[in-house]
Amino acid sequence: MADGAAYPNSIRAGAFLLTAALTGLVIILVLSKSSVFTSTSEYDVRFGMEDGVAGLEVGSEVRVAGLKVGRVVAIDPRFDEGRIDVRIRMRSDILVKTDAEVLRSQPLLGNYSWLNFSDLGSETAPRLEPGKWIDARKSGGLLATIVGPANAGSADKMFTNLVEFTDSLADFARVQYPQRVVPLLSEAQTVVTNLGRDYETWRTKITAGLGDAASALRKLDATMDDASAGVKDARATLAHVREKNLPQIDAILEDGVKGADRLAGAMERLDNELTARVPDVRALLWDLRQAGAQIKLATMEVRRSPWKLLYQPSGDELARENLYESARAFAIASSDLRVAGETLDAVLAQAPERFANDPAFRDAIRGSVIDSVERWEKAQQRLFDVLGADFGPAAAPSGPAGPTNAAPIAMPAGAAAPAPAPAAAPAAK
Repeated sequence: MADGAAYPNSIRAGAFLLTAALTGLVIILVLSKSSVFTSTSEYDVRFGMEDGVAGLEVGSEVRVAGLKVGRVVAIDPRFDEGRIDVRIRMRSDILVKTDAEVLRSQPLLGNYSWLNFSDLGSETAPRLEPGKWIDARKSGGLLATIVGPANAGSADKMFTNLVEFTDSLADFARVQYPQRVVPLLSEAQTVVTNLGRDYETWRTKITAGLGDAASALRKLDATMDDASAGVKDARATLAHVREKNLPQIDAILEDGVKGADRLAGAMERLDNELTARVPDVRALLWDLRQAGAQIKLATMEVRRSPWKLLYQPSGDELARENLYESARAFAIASSDLRVAGETLDAVLAQAPERFANDPAFRDAIRGSVIDSVERWEKAQQRLFDVLGADFGPAAAPSGPAGPTNAAPIAMPAGAAAPAPAPAAAPAAK
């Protein structure tokens, strides 16, 4: 009975001790503000060798705007890569961006430091995923603690500028002053000495110059009087010009404007007349070109065979007149095509902008070239037809539509057409 009563008492004592231990553990965790029951995230903070991690150790605090949010859990020095990685663990509900700013802070007294996030990043920046790294900002040491992290950079720059200014003063004292200032002072002293020595020589000339200046002033007074009289005369002259001559000049200018208007009207009428007469001019030039070509061919024929002037052709020669006429027409068309090509080349070389921007001018040049090509093709086909009639179908090719009896040259409007070629006569036996 005694053993049975002792067994429940042992259970009660064990339960009491376990409850007390759990209660004490909870109290310790609460009092130490442990993050055992809080979700956390880990990040790596990279420090350069120049700034270092003095005062940081495992367990150092991690703060955001001065509030404790985590601790340092590891420090991994990587001297071969020139950096030190510090792993931190902080509450995962704190959103850290990739452009967050974290720096090492330390008190004025003491040898410990902590990490403080002065800025968690901008709204547009992406979130820093757990396990990723972020570069630490230079802390500025005790200067950042005194003036604040935001002003530490300006204070560093101020001290840097002060050091540079001190170095420039030292350079001026050691280099610039003896090399530039001392020679300049020596030259100034030499100039002053020479000025004192030459003053006696200059004093006489200066006195004479002042006397001449006084005399010139007196002459200037007399000249000013004459100038006053001249100004009065000029005023009278200007009044006469304004009252008499300006109205006459206005009338002359008005007549000039009217004459210019009449000249512009005459030029416009002349331009219209020339535009209306362009077809006639073109026809005249075409007739002159045809006449010149005929005279050229006749001259060549006379020079080559002058005896033909007194020679009566036979029937076979008259039969070949169509061939001669076709050859002459083909030569004339070839000459026209060459002239059109040279004209096009000259226009493209000398006035490409006008050819590209003036549709009327471009159409005129293009029409001239196309007409020349068509005349050349017709003359060629006429020559091939005559050759085919005289020597057989195999002598020369015919056009797509077969032989043609079209005129060798298409004449422009208003031009006189050449005389038709005589029909081929039978060959003399």
